[in-house]
Amino acid sequence: MNKLVSGMVVGAALTVAASANAQISQWSIGAAAAYSPSFYKETPANTTVIPVIGYEGEHLFLRGFSGGYRLYPVGTPQNIIFRFIYDPRTFKPEDSDNIDMQQLDGREGTILGGVSYQAITHIGLFEIGGGSDIGNKHNGLYAEAIWKLPIRRKGWAITPSLGYSYNSERLNNHLYGVSSEESLRTGGAISEFDADWDGQFFVGLSTYFHLTPNIRVTGGIRYVNIEGNLENSSMIEHTVSTTGNVGIAYVF
Repeated sequence: MNKLVSGMVVGAALTVAASANAQISQWSIGAAAAYSPSFYKETPANTTVIPVIGYEGEHLFLRGFSGGYRLYPVGTPQNIIFRFIYDPRTFKPEDSDNIDMQQLDGREGTILGGVSYQAITHIGLFEIGGGSDIGNKHNGLYAEAIWKLPIRRKGWAITPSLGYSYNSERLNNHLYGVSSEESLRTGGAISEFDADWDGQFFVGLSTYFHLTPNIRVTGGIRYVNIEGNLENSSMIEHTVSTTGNVGIAYVF
């Protein structure tokens, strides 16, 4: 998986922790490292270090590769959130050690935009939403449901989460599909594959703790399992992936 994928995983884990304890108009800046294995055949895992910049306001938030606007102030029990996120899931044929995979087309990242409904309850935070590709790379659709349970104490917090993402044919074919032309280039070694609507389960755990009032250490781990029709993609070597990250930030 490429560096930007690692970055998105890092950014997501770090900002979940940040938003769990954010004050109004809080800025943060820091750096993070992540390890991300690849789903694709003979494509190496990636370890990278990236800068992380965040902002948490009453309505507006910026979180690395993502951002958005809450219709109601942060902490409102029910909210509507408009958001965008850079989806860096890509495939670069030259990154693979498999000579047949090197004959396939590259897959570019894009920008996803959407809206979600969020509910804060006594058993956790629930969010359901959907959106589409606004970067005009595949014009696919997605939907996602997620549950989080922030457990907060003075100076630290831990947040387990689980959810499911469901993607349209266009999005899945962009990531995992193999056209007849691509298959011919490999002499049939990589078979043609036409993806259906399907998705992936994920389970995560993020945490943060303060070394000082302004210095925050963060970390996280996420397990992802793609399922259904996608498991049959001839591009895929693994259907599960576990990513991890750690970071440090200065909070203003």
